[in-house]
Amino acid sequence: MPTIDSPSTSTTTGAPPRRRIAAIIAAALTAVVLAAITPWPRGFQGAPTGDAALMSELEGALGSKHWQHVAAAHIDGDEVTFAGTGANEHTEFEIGSITKTFTAALFADAIDRGEIDADTRLGEVWPRLDGKVAEVTLESIAMQRSGLPSQVPAASFGDGVATTLANYLHTDPYRGDAADVVAGLGSVEVGKAEPEYSNFGFAVLGQAIAEVTGKDYADLVAERLTEPLGMEETFVPNSAEGLSHGYTASGLPAAPWTMSGSASAGAIRSTTHDMAIWLRAVRDGSAPGAEAAEPRKDFDDSDRIGWAWFTTENRSPNLTWHNGGTGGYRSFLGFDAESGRGIVVLNDSANDVDVAASIISKKGA
Repeated sequence: MPTIDSPSTSTTTGAPPRRRIAAIIAAALTAVVLAAITPWPRGFQGAPTGDAALMSELEGALGSKHWQHVAAAHIDGDEVTFAGTGANEHTEFEIGSITKTFTAALFADAIDRGEIDADTRLGEVWPRLDGKVAEVTLESIAMQRSGLPSQVPAASFGDGVATTLANYLHTDPYRGDAADVVAGLGSVEVGKAEPEYSNFGFAVLGQAIAEVTGKDYADLVAERLTEPLGMEETFVPNSAEGLSHGYTASGLPAAPWTMSGSASAGAIRSTTHDMAIWLRAVRDGSAPGAEAAEPRKDFDDSDRIGWAWFTTENRSPNLTWHNGGTGGYRSFLGFDAESGRGIVVLNDSANDVDVAASIISKKGA
């Protein structure tokens, strides 16, 4: 009996020439399609920029995947070193859920300004809410233990279908505006107040801060955070027009995410130049709302959580960090408060870059 790697002559060499040619063409086309959609490890694309030693460390940490444009910043006290491939410190990326650290800073800053309290309830922000959801506090949302679901509830069946399709079409799945986010609170089932990562929670937190301040989330980010810190390359987009796009893990184009009413959960765009400013300012306590990074409660067996920020304490050195991911981007930012070392990695493909945290440990050796 013929084996898989030893086909019988009756099924191969005995086929008519035209059928054999058609089969070869079909097989070739299939191979091309599979190559396009399969995440083959294809290495780094584009010319290297910046510090060669840092780029070498970054390549060693990230390994061989389908990378497009990658940029990094290594921070050691006040010294910042940049490197990249096909990108530099001024190349713009989506930072994904690192956005939550900005939202948490706005939360802490609003408390400092006397606009809200840590234990302000959603029912105080939106008096029409009732039941269990009205009792959810803003601090419980900031510490990812509010009981709110992980994703924004679909406003309708059609929106739910469109969100699902977006994952396959590589488009922005966040369709609802600010009103839809708030309306979603009226139908959610609030679970136990235990650690559970919630994008919906941070969409709500951003809208709550906007509600109590009377200002749009994007304006708050600019006026209270990026402008005071001189972060001129960081912003919340209001539309996808003119924005660069990222790539899936296999290199297919993925549309930019602006996330509409959920922008406070992950829509900020920035550069490693500006994220190095952000890291240093939070680390040093000079950023507005920097106290958000202070760990407050256990999140899991290895991490404690502040407001958005995680601190991993079972490694050397300890690391305060957040990562991010959208349809076509991945990001990581982390620092060791004791030594002052930190790392920022931004990447426009859906390949994780969290392992870059190891660079801080190596630098400390």
